[in-house]
Amino acid sequence: MIEKIPFLHRQKMYNIISEDDLTFKALHYILDDLIDQGAFVSEDDCAELYHITFEEVCYTIGVDGLDVIIAVH
Repeated sequence: MIEKIPFLHRQKMYNIISEDDLTFKALHYILDDLIDQGAFVSEDDCAELYHITFEEVCYTIGVDGLDVIIAVH
């Protein structure tokens, strides 16, 4: 079941949406990587896709504002 879960990271609240189980370690890594890529500073109203690999797991992430949609591949 897909759920929208509020998640506090670096003093900012993000909405995590995923039907896959994620570890806190992976989630922090993904959010840090997205921050480093500037995923949350866009002025556009368009969602962006990102691809991140962590511990040999490939993730496709959609970012729309503070909503972070994560799929595991």
